[in-house]
Amino acid sequence: MKNLFEKLIGSKKRYNDYKAEKEQLPQNYKDALHALEQYMWNFAKGENFMEVLENSLQLFKESSIEQLPLQDIMGNDPVEFANAIMAQYPEELWFIKSQEKLRLDIERLNK
Repeated sequence: MKNLFEKLIGSKKRYNDYKAEKEQLPQNYKDALHALEQYMWNFAKGENFMEVLENSLQLFKESSIEQLPLQDIMGNDPVEFANAIMAQYPEELWFIKSQEKLRLDIERLNK
């Protein structure tokens, strides 16, 4: 039986590659991505959560090359930014599935 870590990320090599690439970011981008990652881990559910992390890393890598300020990347509300990213991956995050269930339950009640 896979441990929880392997269930969430799949291959340890893939996760180690992600961490190594993250380390190459300028410090402020690395710190922002780390904070984003820590927040998103709270909602991870599926084996493909690495896709969420890798796509976030790619965004930060490209933004660092263009030297975009963090506020230009994340806007004024980092929680809103993180939630927008996670909304793209409903199968990988338990809270999005829960949100959809609540919406459907209330919608059925309103009919």
